[in-house]
Amino acid sequence: MAALEDTNSTNFLGGQLIAAVGRDGNEQMFPLAWAVVKGENNESYEWFFKQLKMSIGEEDGHGMTIISDQHQSIVTMVAQEFPRAEHRHCARHIFANWHKTYKGEYMKMMFWSCVKAYNEADFTDALETLKEADPKAAEAFLACNPTLFCRAFISNHTQNDVIVSNMSETFNAYIINARSKHLIYMLEDIRTSIMKRLVEKKMDMEGSTHVVCPRVQERLEIEEDKASTCKVLPSKPTLFQVQDGIDGLTVDLEARTCTCKKWDLTGIPCSHAVSAIFSIHGHAEDYVSDHYYRYRL
Repeated sequence: MAALEDTNSTNFLGGQLIAAVGRDGNEQMFPLAWAVVKGENNESYEWFFKQLKMSIGEEDGHGMTIISDQHQSIVTMVAQEFPRAEHRHCARHIFANWHKTYKGEYMKMMFWSCVKAYNEADFTDALETLKEADPKAAEAFLACNPTLFCRAFISNHTQNDVIVSNMSETFNAYIINARSKHLIYMLEDIRTSIMKRLVEKKMDMEGSTHVVCPRVQERLEIEEDKASTCKVLPSKPTLFQVQDGIDGLTVDLEARTCTCKKWDLTGIPCSHAVSAIFSIHGHAEDYVSDHYYRYRL
């Protein structure tokens, strides 16, 4: 299932517009539910999450990933209504608070190096670099609980490496004109806009000639370009040792894993996996997770 994200925006008549925005197979916005409530409080979020739960037919959140800011009402309601869901915290919100104290482009780079590392070894290396630059900054980073927002620690069951709630900003930008209207007209404008969008996206996908969704194809082509620098040594028909610069990695095509963990987390073959696939004259598209295909196989 695509990652689920939460967003909010204020309506000029008062109250709060809150929404749950999913991510489709083309890695684009797929709004699931939206509603106007009194405010961002436990009562409003409890009502919204119960309605969302009934709408999507989820019982306990198993197989679901939710990304949100650290608003306590959201944290509480996710634990209450979707106890088995993976709840990631938005790294961008955490960075905004952390960066108020530890400023500068270098510190920014160090933060995101830690956050974007796909495996624990790379995370540890990035964290050590941060500690050398500023031990207190590293201590503050660890206090934010990296297991909730760093790629090295998030689950791969949804095969999505998203660690920011950028879909909420996409949804807010999409409805910006509607938000200036009277409540009833605003909601109707959002409904018809989303209805039209779903049809247009479906038509776009039907017009594509790729096996997988276009945006995923673009990501795959980037990995294919990187694969040219890798050296492949077969160990078994589906098991390979891949040398990428000074790094030696193991790729298992049958298990669809690579020790870099990027393929495991995204469902899209990394450059190491692509190099192994090419060595047996295979097609990288055949090894993409099936929820990225234009049509279910």
